[in-house]
Amino acid sequence: MMNTVSAKKFFLALALIACVCSLALGEIASAQNEPVTPSATTITDPAQALETALASGQAPPFIYNRERPDPFFPFLTQEIMKADAKAKAELTGTQKYEPSQLTLVAIVSGKRGLLAMVQDSSGIGYVLRKGTKIGETGEVIQIAQDKVIIEQSLKNIAGERTSRKIEMILSKEGEK
Repeated sequence: MMNTVSAKKFFLALALIACVCSLALGEIASAQNEPVTPSATTITDPAQALETALASGQAPPFIYNRERPDPFFPFLTQEIMKADAKAKAELTGTQKYEPSQLTLVAIVSGKRGLLAMVQDSSGIGYVLRKGTKIGETGEVIQIAQDKVIIEQSLKNIAGERTSRKIEMILSKEGEK
């Protein structure tokens, strides 16, 4: 039993010595490579550096082109992400709900015109006037005797603004 333990220690010591020797030989071999010419390091024009490297038969140097976008730079900066989160956090009242999540309950005539009352799924009521924001992109554009018209402005994949109109119709008593 003692022989196997000492044999393992001997083998590990021999492997360690071999690794150290190979590293030392690698450093000596890399130090013997051709020295870099000082003229290649003083060239500031990337095109000229490439031409001189190709003419001398050396491998072309790495040249970073700053005109192209950095592929490792995030698309959304932290400021944009914080602004989007803040805008979503500030949604209140009817802006929390899309028009399909609200039910039109009543339309009332007042001194300033027609007002509409809607309810969410939990039964909380909200008053709508012309210009009231609904959802993230919707706005009440007209209140009639039996319906409310909401216009939603959307951005498509191409970046063009499109709008669609949604009608919330007041159901009569007994209808569902």
